[in-house]
Amino acid sequence: MLDSEDAVQQTTLPTFAILSRSDVQHAANIVQEMYSPQATPERSQVLQHDLLELQKRPEAWGLVVPFIDSSDAQIQFFGAHTAQVKIARDWEQWPHLHVHALRDMLLTLTGRAASRGVSRVVMRKLYVSLSALALRLCPTQPSLWNDWIKDALGALLSGPPECAPDFLCISIEEVNTADLLPASKTRLTASIRDSLPAIMGLLTSNIRVRPEVPISGRIAWLKATEAWIGWGLPGDELVSLVPILNELLRDRDTFLATCDVLEEIMTKSSMASGRGTKVLTEPLLEWVASEGAMILQESLTAGAIDEISHAFCKLILALGEHSAVYIAEHMLDPNVQTLMRVILGYTGLPGWFGVDEDESELTLSFWFSLGEAVLDSDFGPDSEPTRYATIQAVLVEMVLTLVRKSRWPTAAEGLGSWAKDQRDRFQNFRRDLGDTLLNTYYILRDELFKAIIPGTAALLASPTPQPEILENVESALHIVKAVQEAVALQPNEYLAVVFGPSILGRLPTGGKDRIRWTILNLIGAYATWFHAQETTDLLMLVMNYVVSAFAEPALSLHAARALRDLCENNRKALSSQIDSFAALYANLHSIPDAEKTKVLQAICSVVQALPPQAAIAHVYGIVSPLVTALTDILAQATTAPEEARNACVSQLRALSGCAKGLTNNVAPLVAISISDDEELEQVRDMEVARADPLMVELRIRITGVLGVATNIWSADAEVGEALSELIKSMTSLPGENTLLSLPPGPVLELICVAAQRQVTAVWLSLAQMLTQQLNPPTYSTIRTLPHDSVTKDAQDIAAKAAAALVQTSLQVLSAQGAMDTNPDIVRALFTYMMTVVTTFPASFLRLPQPLMDSVMQCAITGLTLTERYSLVDAAKFLHTFCRKTIGEPLDINNGRSILSYLQAGSSSASPEHAPQAKEILKKHGPAMSRAILAGIAGASPRTTIPNLVDLLAILISKIPEHRVWMKEVLFSPQLDNPKLTQAAKDKFLQIATTSRSIRQTCDAANEFSLVARGLDGSSFGYASVGA
Repeated sequence: MLDSEDAVQQTTLPTFAILSRSDVQHAANIVQEMYSPQATPERSQVLQHDLLELQKRPEAWGLVVPFIDSSDAQIQFFGAHTAQVKIARDWEQWPHLHVHALRDMLLTLTGRAASRGVSRVVMRKLYVSLSALALRLCPTQPSLWNDWIKDALGALLSGPPECAPDFLCISIEEVNTADLLPASKTRLTASIRDSLPAIMGLLTSNIRVRPEVPISGRIAWLKATEAWIGWGLPGDELVSLVPILNELLRDRDTFLATCDVLEEIMTKSSMASGRGTKVLTEPLLEWVASEGAMILQESLTAGAIDEISHAFCKLILALGEHSAVYIAEHMLDPNVQTLMRVILGYTGLPGWFGVDEDESELTLSFWFSLGEAVLDSDFGPDSEPTRYATIQAVLVEMVLTLVRKSRWPTAAEGLGSWAKDQRDRFQNFRRDLGDTLLNTYYILRDELFKAIIPGTAALLASPTPQPEILENVESALHIVKAVQEAVALQPNEYLAVVFGPSILGRLPTGGKDRIRWTILNLIGAYATWFHAQETTDLLMLVMNYVVSAFAEPALSLHAARALRDLCENNRKALSSQIDSFAALYANLHSIPDAEKTKVLQAICSVVQALPPQAAIAHVYGIVSPLVTALTDILAQATTAPEEARNACVSQLRALSGCAKGLTNNVAPLVAISISDDEELEQVRDMEVARADPLMVELRIRITGVLGVATNIWSADAEVGEALSELIKSMTSLPGENTLLSLPPGPVLELICVAAQRQVTAVWLSLAQMLTQQLNPPTYSTIRTLPHDSVTKDAQDIAAKAAAALVQTSLQVLSAQGAMDTNPDIVRALFTYMMTVVTTFPASFLRLPQPLMDSVMQCAITGLTLTERYSLVDAAKFLHTFCRKTIGEPLDINNGRSILSYLQAGSSSASPEHAPQAKEILKKHGPAMSRAILAGIAGASPRTTIPNLVDLLAILISKIPEHRVWMKEVLFSPQLDNPKLTQAAKDKFLQIATTSRSIRQTCDAANEFSLVARGLDGSSFGYASVGA
């Protein structure tokens, strides 16, 4: 309820801000009813809506004083919240002549609330309101409230000790997130700097240990200090602050808050990135060595990490990352070595991460930073051998610690009791070791392997190692895998031990132990390394191990991946052993379908390394049975549709695996150079082999089963995905042809048939890819093939396919709301049409006139969609249509090079097609203008404005009539936006219609879009224009 004095109003306030007691009481009753336990959710929602509507009215200002002075906490909060909302959103409602009255009112209310002991939640809302008012008044010229911080602090003197630091904390956070123009931000910063001496005096005096300042008060002042450091306290202020904080580390009552402040200094202040070594780094190192290290020892003795130890761990890691360069340069310093021992202690805490402790993972970022500092330093083993050897010794100890910490527990050690989230966290911890260890490997090189591999081999000396031993070996192998990316592709004595008889030869060959997964993954990761070896002995050893793993179903996926990677990267080395793959192929039926695809890809990749003529028999022997099986499956589609469908997907994926394996894994032949006899000879050999009757017949059969499958299951998503994968694998540019590559024309016809049955984004994406293959580029010069060099057959195929696919797609998208509900089809269609226009512009212009009109209408509708990506693709299509069918004018002011215009114009339509394209654009120009300008003026998402602006600029440059349409649209009721004044429209129209520079047109349109959204006066608006 409201107190008797609550209706007292200040006479200096405007009349609309003074409400009768009955009105105030009515609003208070609504608030109390909304928070009442008896109110139903439906009733609370209605009351909340009523309060929001009430807050929007000017009279809501009159609720601030009586509500904040109420004795009801919920009413107090709503009053403070109303003050914040009105200042932030409805500032224009408050008369300028009364701004000082509002300031004085808020200061009085805040001080009165503080002295009454109002809840901290309400007080914090009042601080936000004061800050919002200061952001309105302080940056003005001249300032209407320059001493806002001092005034607010003065009003809070009679309150609890937490009031002043809470205000300082919240006010500076509001300043940090304020959206102000640079000039306003500069004036606000100047006012804050004027108050800094007083603020620093309060901070430094109140964070010290003094009897009159309670612990809670000191913690609050430390949090305020942290917030102000984040704002950017000058270096001089930090220099005076750090010694006080260092002294506070001895006080356990405020230890956590002190650590937070020091971390803020080391990460976000002007002392970050290694600065302040004398003031910050060295004193902290001395404290760690003399006192801090005992915190870790206390935790180890207690067998648990408490909050003090956790905070200490974070502090020393912040120190380590801040001073990584200093640490690397002073590794012989005893204080630095103590720090290393402490960090190693946290890295190697007893137990398992995520179950027994959470600190070891935190140390990984420090070890990464230390590695970078060492790698970037100018010293090495030759210049300073003692220091470098010490660093290496520390890193070797870290590696050994991580080997131990990354070990999985055995069942006897409690693995079965771990929850899923604990397993996931530990797995992620192991995965994250890679980034840390890469830098370490670059420093240690083979010393890293020397530290772990001989010991690992020794662990396997026993004929029957225990589970704990196997887990230790698995952990070491995991570390070896983690550094694979950095290992040079050359012989390595330690890796030879790993993949030789000493380790691989002694690992279990039966069961499904974790170590078998790890070694299979390790083999796959190092697949490229075997290619660099002088002999194939190790390669054949790992191949045998991988193949034997298929006997265990749980390992088949890991084995299939490893086999695929080995064969992919060692094709030539394994091609001499092609006959040995016969046994694997014979056992293909025992391998699950998901892995069978990878195995077929592996075998075919080895076949690919054979001369094309020698590969024919192998390819036919592998692929022909798959095609025959698929033919039989398709024949059963009517009698057993579900079984046939599933089998069809499996066979299509198997064929995809074969096609991928036969694809060359070296850099593709992007150019066929007449002077390069070797490349030409390879292409000729492939073409001769492709003409072999067996291969011709096989490709015909593949095309046939593709057609049947698309006819039966063209609307099935899973079959469509499998067909898409197969078609991508079996079609290519001419220089990349394999024995199975299909010509793009017939496959494109199949896609058109499938799309006519069911339009999907998959079919349109495939059509886009195949259209590009109809006119393959050559990069022997800076230009692509001239347009007139494209064969007439290719142009005809492209024109026929475009007519079919576009008409079919538009029939689907013409339904009410279809473009909103099918964004994938919309995007795929525009992308496909862009490709046709770019590759075969003349073919696209052959679309029947009614269909072309529908295309333009669809694109114009796309410009009005709310889905960002569809709108952007529509704008890109229209822009591409203009550029490719008419040609792009040379605009030096646009910042583009002449070379880019030569490249862009090389595939444009012949000049005789430009009049036809212009007539199309003129016919639909007014509608385009309406859609584009409406979007720029606020109807479209702001992130799409650059695309709309680019489209507008190119239309103006190509179609002079667009200037007239622009004027009609700008001054039509469609753009009846109060923010768009006559002057704003005239300015935009003047620049857009008279400028000879596309860049100036774009800048004017961007400015116009900001004005339309009311963002022309905000730094956010201007900052986002470039984005």
